[in-house]
Amino acid sequence: MFLKLLSYPRSLLGALLLPIHTVLCSAAMVICNILFNNRKLEDHIVEFWTRNCCRMFNVKVEVKGLENRPEGGFLYVFNHTSFFDIFAMNGWLGSFRFGAKIELFSIPVFGAGMRRAGILPIARNRRDEVFKVYQAAEARIKAGERFALAPEGTRQKTETLGPFKSGPFIFAISAKAPIVPVVVKGAAAIMSKGQLVPNWGVWSRTITLEVLPPVSTEGYTIEDRPVLQEKVRKMMEPYFAVDNF
Repeated sequence: MFLKLLSYPRSLLGALLLPIHTVLCSAAMVICNILFNNRKLEDHIVEFWTRNCCRMFNVKVEVKGLENRPEGGFLYVFNHTSFFDIFAMNGWLGSFRFGAKIELFSIPVFGAGMRRAGILPIARNRRDEVFKVYQAAEARIKAGERFALAPEGTRQKTETLGPFKSGPFIFAISAKAPIVPVVVKGAAAIMSKGQLVPNWGVWSRTITLEVLPPVSTEGYTIEDRPVLQEKVRKMMEPYFAVDNF
């Protein structure tokens, strides 16, 4: 009971500090990119930002299946319910870059930091622009860079697997990049879609990330995309059965 009561001021304080922390880390990203353009240094900033976002609200992260990550460039696909999906994955799954809705890039300082970090701007209602972004990123993934995209296209309100969109799978096929599914559990309880204050009334929660075996895109054509999409979905679906995970 005491920890529950203590969680309210903790969450309020965290909610006040989170945007300040984000602005400072975004500014650091812009400065470091201009001065040094060093990926390892930029990765350290991303990790520092996201891990501290979790620490502010006493969110713990457990990771399973890291050994399933292949060498070289690949695409993470993950179920998306919360901003804490992003924090957990960026903080504990190594170097990669997300695709983020383009509206976030208009936020002062934060948007500049995302652009400097190499985040992919996704205009969800402008399909042609999205595919231009993917085409430009193909060279990066072929050079060994890693990305993460939410195939559902947006956050789900509950911890369920929503319908998949075609874009991430077309991107992976075009780039000839393996797809690595990630199942995220526990993030929705911390801060679901529409919730303003994370971990309200709960002292501590845990997010579990399970990295599943990679799916090769070799031999797939754009016309085969539905087959690949369904294969990945069937790998992830069992983790959303009742009492699983």
